[in-house]
Amino acid sequence: MRDAYTPMIARAAPLKTSASWVSMVIVIAVLWYGFQFIFVALFSTWTQSPHIVSNPALIDDFIDGSTAAAVRWNLAAFAIYTAILMFMVRRLHRIGLRDLIGAIRPAWRQFWHVSLYLSPLFAFLVLPSAFAPDAVQQFSVITWLTLLPAILPLLLVQISAEELVFRGYLQGHLAALCKHPIIWIGAPSFLFGLVHFDPTAPAYSAWAHVAWATCLGLVCADLTARSGTLGPALAVHFVNNIGALVILAADDWLYGAALFVWPTYGLAWEPFIPYEALMLFTVWLTARLALSR
Repeated sequence: MRDAYTPMIARAAPLKTSASWVSMVIVIAVLWYGFQFIFVALFSTWTQSPHIVSNPALIDDFIDGSTAAAVRWNLAAFAIYTAILMFMVRRLHRIGLRDLIGAIRPAWRQFWHVSLYLSPLFAFLVLPSAFAPDAVQQFSVITWLTLLPAILPLLLVQISAEELVFRGYLQGHLAALCKHPIIWIGAPSFLFGLVHFDPTAPAYSAWAHVAWATCLGLVCADLTARSGTLGPALAVHFVNNIGALVILAADDWLYGAALFVWPTYGLAWEPFIPYEALMLFTVWLTARLALSR
């Protein structure tokens, strides 16, 4: 196992000289509180603008992500995380974006290679549900296609922010501090799961979602360790979110840009956990296959 993760050890090398538990905690704290401070300031300014004062329903649209514009702004907000992270790692560790991503050319090649393998798999898994009787098509195909040039780059902003924080910085930092993969794969994945906790949902549902996001984090962390770059993890995250936000979205959050919407009827999604677990396992195997070719 450790031989398979040799690329991760090499990628963590730039952090060896400056890695410390204190600096990691500082970066996490600044990310958490810095994002909240900046986001709340921007959100408050926006809600007090004349346009929003005269159209207060737009606030609910933004919070729910129920329109294409709301989805775009929600995704764009993740750029705040990337900006704060890059500022902090330059100041504390004297490293840049390339050190977090890994070698750019291999990362780019791995991203497209894994995406190519995963796309038909997700089409096979997602599209049948999109044409189920309960699913609702909310745009014509032509209208939906016109949304993609704005949505897809912003989706990349969102997933790259999460990957840079959890697999780029945290996983790399922990790999520089600890020898055992259980630590530098498990801890960032669990934290990734925790940020998906929804306090407004019933406890069993909220923690089930944390468990699913943790498993997705484990898949991305393992692929990052094996490849030595963020390319495969970005591909998995990107293709997954295209399926979940752009093609077929649940009607509880960020569904405003999806071609099809799946009505949840307020029901829990726990019955789908076995399917989701099997899907993640299949995604992991497919990505491993892509990396071996």
